[in-house]
Amino acid sequence: MRFPNQRLAQLFTLLRNETLPQDELAQRLSVSTRTVRADITALNTLLAQYGAQFILNRGSGYQLKIDNPTSFQALEETAPKAQHVPRTARGSHHVSAGAFPDVGVLYQAGRSGG
Repeated sequence: MRFPNQRLAQLFTLLRNETLPQDELAQRLSVSTRTVRADITALNTLLAQYGAQFILNRGSGYQLKIDNPTSFQALEETAPKAQHVPRTARGSHHVSAGAFPDVGVLYQAGRSGG
């Protein structure tokens, strides 16, 4: 599935297998809780055709609810597999250079100009 913007893709990835409160989502995405709510609404509009939605469980946070497993499976098969991105600096040594192929290009471009 293609998302209209990167933040919606990030939000979907965060909530795909985990229940998270909106405060934590806002912090992780560096946005307000109001933006999180608006993004959840946008995601739910996109996910409706795949028989899924994010629901808010008071006390625990947003959770993926799959109403039509067959339709949602079609989404899972077309969605790109998420790469592991560390949540802390301590976990960053597990990220391979291949996860960020353009970093070297940006570095070389910066050096060639000076």
